[in-house]
Amino acid sequence: MADPSSSVVRHLTTAQALYIGGTTVDLTLTAIVGAKLAPVMALATIPFTTIYITAALSTFFISRAISRFGYRTTFIGISCVAAVSGCVSAAAIQIDSFWLFCVGTGLIGIYGAGCGYYRYLAADSTPQARARAVTTVLAGGLVAAIVGPFIATGVSDLTPTPYVASYLLVAVLGTAAALWNSRLVIPEAKLGAKPEDEEDSSASPPRPLAELWRQPSLLLGVVCAVLAVVTMLAMMTAGPIMGMGVGHTPTDAALAIQLHLVGMYAPGFIVARLIARVGERLMALAGVALIIVAGIASAGSTGLPAFLLAMFAIGVGWNLAYSSGSALISASYRPAERGRVQPVAEVLIILAQISGALSAAAFTSPAGWHALGWGCLALAATVGAVLGLSHLRRPAVEVGAVGAGAAEAGAEVP
Repeated sequence: MADPSSSVVRHLTTAQALYIGGTTVDLTLTAIVGAKLAPVMALATIPFTTIYITAALSTFFISRAISRFGYRTTFIGISCVAAVSGCVSAAAIQIDSFWLFCVGTGLIGIYGAGCGYYRYLAADSTPQARARAVTTVLAGGLVAAIVGPFIATGVSDLTPTPYVASYLLVAVLGTAAALWNSRLVIPEAKLGAKPEDEEDSSASPPRPLAELWRQPSLLLGVVCAVLAVVTMLAMMTAGPIMGMGVGHTPTDAALAIQLHLVGMYAPGFIVARLIARVGERLMALAGVALIIVAGIASAGSTGLPAFLLAMFAIGVGWNLAYSSGSALISASYRPAERGRVQPVAEVLIILAQISGALSAAAFTSPAGWHALGWGCLALAATVGAVLGLSHLRRPAVEVGAVGAGAAEAGAEVP
């Protein structure tokens, strides 16, 4: 008989594909549409930023909803919000309303915040293979990432007002996600179960917040995820506007987003195996190295080859650092401590997303794009140094602690 937890991962992989399919519209077009609707160019990135502001404001409420109503009901609800978001955004474009467009894009942030819990459910339902579950779910967006940007632009002229049809597609995919998530079945007895040698610790009372958040693995996981999202969002938001500003075509901008999204999701098919072989820290370090490559490309040139390299490398770097960071986070708590770790980690990550999206307005010029490259390089080098020192110290500090209680704390040692 098939492991019921694997059916949860398969379900979430499809749900992730529907989520990415819908949000690629926002990722591809929101900066462009925002520039078209904004009363002044300085406000062009505000619609994109509202996605992450509403995500930050809603993530605690989503966590509470999961605790009260369960994953299935919550996931259905956030999918319905996505459908409403697409309709509101389409209506805003139709009537040329910048601020209504901000409302529409803001609603998709609630959907994104909720879908962020897909990877936690996958990890919790498959505790013996957390990294593989997380990366498998993230890889579910690959096909949507490949075709999404071109579908978003391809249907943009199907209505008299450009881009209305693109955002109606968001509504269609949100509705499809709601119907799909209504089929989610979670083996509650298995959810949050630990391997046999951790059963006793699973029944222990939750540890205090201060103790939980002193764990090096948890802090490293959050730092890696924060670096991944802040650098990725800044480049992804500023990139299309900068590219078109220096003479690249809309097709070039769509290609850059496509390469970026492929970089974000394609590695999911192999990252879990690599994490199992080398560990979360070394895999995160590889992600940091790719973020440095993206920074060098951005700092060096605005030409098309360098632009495409920067967008692709930041996508792959995001995947490695974010997947490894998520695996470290999910290994740092017991089932009873889930509510003390997940929402806090998500808020910190979403605040980083807001910072990346908000700061992007300063990086849409050639000079700003170069400055962004140097900034990404500096941040990644700093985090890389911390990761490297952590990996060097770990054999003496953490591996020896496993027999004395690291497993009791829910830690995984690659």
